[in-house]
Amino acid sequence: METQVTCLRCNNTQAGLPSAPVPGELGKLVLENACGTCWGEWLKAQVILINENRYTGANPEHVKALLGHMRAFLNLPAEDAG
Repeated sequence: METQVTCLRCNNTQAGLPSAPVPGELGKLVLENACGTCWGEWLKAQVILINENRYTGANPEHVKALLGHMRAFLNLPAEDAG
């Protein structure tokens, strides 16, 4: 069954993702608050960010930065500081 979500980025209610795209609580947050359309747009933007900033998945600081960009792009709440 297709799940409908009200996307925090585009404010439309439409088809969500079939499963969490990243692990943990962040994946759950994306699953509950991002539509498939905006997720696809993020994937394209992510490629540009990776190329422009020379991010690598092996560098924890790069991963953290990319996840921060993802939160901002999808209008997800900021990560708790605590």
